Amino acid sequence: MVDDAAPFYLSGGPPELAEDPPAPICQDLTRLTIRWRNGYEHYELDAAAATASGRRVYQWIYQTKIAE
Repeated sequence: MVDDAAPFYLSGGPPELAEDPPAPICQDLTRLTIRWRNGYEHYELDAAAATASGRRVYQWIYQTKIAE
């Protein structure tokens, strides 16, 4: 589980998430899944960007919808 207090930055995906991301709900330090509206936004660690910025940077990779 990801440490919710650790700083991270989201790149890509819904702009609202990058401004004030909610706590990730699953995955590990290389992938995040965030519940957003009627689905999930999936992010993957961008190691090069993380090294350059000094904090974890996650790049958006895809979205899944919740079936109703």
